[in-house]
Amino acid sequence: MTTHPYYPVDLIIPNYIPTQRTTLEILVAVGVIFTLLLSLCYYSVTSETTSVKRFTWFTICGLLHLGFEGYWLYNKDSIAIKTDLLGEMWKEYARGDSRYMVADELLFIWGPLCCISAYYIWRGSPKQYIFQMVASLCHLFSCSLYYIMDLPNAPNCDPQALTFWIYFVAFNAPWIIVRYLLSL
Repeated sequence: MTTHPYYPVDLIIPNYIPTQRTTLEILVAVGVIFTLLLSLCYYSVTSETTSVKRFTWFTICGLLHLGFEGYWLYNKDSIAIKTDLLGEMWKEYARGDSRYMVADELLFIWGPLCCISAYYIWRGSPKQYIFQMVASLCHLFSCSLYYIMDLPNAPNCDPQALTFWIYFVAFNAPWIIVRYLLSL
């Protein structure tokens, strides 16, 4: 049996292949990708009727849900053997919640909802508000449920403070915090 960095330590992950990249390399790649996406979104909006911040937020959320989570959905049964960049990003992220290594289901509908919201924001349509509300409530509900189910003892999370606070808490907090800030 191959050893792995996930919790609980007795978790069985068939055919696990360790990441080939360092944590720093993976986090830098994530940072570069997000910076490029943020820049593209922010500078692509020119309409005075469009909220640049809301458009950027919902576009990033949509792309993240469709791209990153879409990759996971397509590869969930073989994520343990993936060595491409997205596969290794998932392996790294799974240190904060090992359920992603053993095929925990995601709610993929958030991606289309966010993309539809961004489209209607970009168009300046009144429809934007209903889609924003639904997408935001879905995010709030799923994040709250995610935290509530695992926070009491976080059995699926690496107990190191940095891993817990960055991967488990901070990487999921934007769906609560940014949504609140956008409403101010």
